Amino acid sequence: MTALYGGGEYFRNREFGSPQSGGYHGYKDYVSDRRHIEEKFSDVLSRVESLRPPGDLLDVGAGPGFLMSAARRRGWRPVGVDLNPWAVRYATETLSLDVRLNPLGAEPFEPSSFDAVTMMDLLEHTSSPAEVVAEAARVLRRDGVLAVLTPDAGSPVSRALGAHWPEVQRVPEHLVLFSVRGLASLLHRCGLDVVAWHSIGKRSQLRTLVADVSPVAPALGRWLGRVAEHSRLADLVVEIDPHTKFCLYARHRPAPGDRARRVPRRSGARRRSEGG
Repeated sequence: MTALYGGGEYFRNREFGSPQSGGYHGYKDYVSDRRHIEEKFSDVLSRVESLRPPGDLLDVGAGPGFLMSAARRRGWRPVGVDLNPWAVRYATETLSLDVRLNPLGAEPFEPSSFDAVTMMDLLEHTSSPAEVVAEAARVLRRDGVLAVLTPDAGSPVSRALGAHWPEVQRVPEHLVLFSVRGLASLLHRCGLDVVAWHSIGKRSQLRTLVADVSPVAPALGRWLGRVAEHSRLADLVVEIDPHTKFCLYARHRPAPGDRARRVPRRSGARRRSEGG
């Protein structure tokens, strides 16, 4: 995993191809898709803000800093950690963000330091997700919010695809995959209770979405690519949500004797219990 995630090639993978080619990891061109990625992350932050106002935010697995960039515009004070030297350099030098080249547990954050902790496409890459979540819970304030975005191993589409599901084929990049119930159970063991979750898709140019399909369905990808280019639709921005990823929001479990607080319902938010 360290070899795969060690440089800029992870975010601009020119060999992004089928699982059989050995190039199916990372992103074809993450940086070029910045605007759409930040829009998606801004949507996530709006859900967090329906639970608490902006404050101090920690982004774990910050990458090039696109969530932190969106958070800063929304009034948050973001700090990030990441293991990729190229990504940390991009975030600090290009975006002027505070991102540290360290795993979460190596940074000397005091307990209850942050109003929000975010983990976007991170947990599936970790060999010890329980340790990562426990450390996130330690640095999260009592009224803070943890937001986790990860592939949904329990969705009907993911189960139907089975071994052909793209997230399963990203080996050894993806080490563990969760269902909503499974992640809710892990968070519960770390003292966190789920307050909301929703499926999350991808908004991008059609040519980028075709590139995402091509590794697992090369013939379909080539056909869609030709259609998009010849019809001049390659630059068209579309959003698709096959319900194969979810974003989950959690808070510390109230201590005995604490008064229950009413959580505001944001218009359009899809709220479900831990049981899904």
